[in-house]
Amino acid sequence: MATNGKSILSVEGTVQKKRGWSYEDLSRLPKEHQVEDVSRLVAGMEGAGVRVKAVLKESNPLSKTDHVTFHSLDGKFAASVPLQEAIEKGILIYKRDGGPLPDSKGGPIRLIVPHGDNACSNVKSVIRIELTVGKGKDTTWDPDHDNPAIHGHSHDHGHDHGHDHDHDHGHDHDHHDHGHDHGHDHHDHDHGHSH
Repeated sequence: MATNGKSILSVEGTVQKKRGWSYEDLSRLPKEHQVEDVSRLVAGMEGAGVRVKAVLKESNPLSKTDHVTFHSLDGKFAASVPLQEAIEKGILIYKRDGGPLPDSKGGPIRLIVPHGDNACSNVKSVIRIELTVGKGKDTTWDPDHDNPAIHGHSHDHGHDHGHDHDHDHGHDHDHHDHGHDHGHDHHDHDHGHSH
């Protein structure tokens, strides 16, 4: 089990070595596996994490393994992700403001899969990682998965309010082009009085 401190995550299933991970264990993983600021990958998400591949590598998945299932603490939520996608993109957020990720933010561990095939692979309070042959338990199809209280995020456009992606550009130009378009003649109605 964990070599230091209380285990907050277990890895089991089709692996050569089951093991538990404590906060300290995750912190000691090599720097190249640490993600210091997850907000650079997922807007609006805060904290620091470690790449899923670093955790899985320690358990040495069996060659037939093709899926990784992330189980929440309460057992109500799980996401089963193809092994390759989990290795390439998965991140386990476990740290915030220099300490453990609080439960109120989805701690002690929260899974995100930036740019993954399934945008719903965002599980709060991950307690167990299970490697499987074939898809494991997956609740991301649940009709309530848009509910932020259950799922941790919503698919509506609420996320975008904090980081303008120029989604107003369709009508923004009308506000500021009139005064300095004299040389461009974009607007037919300016011909008579632009000069």
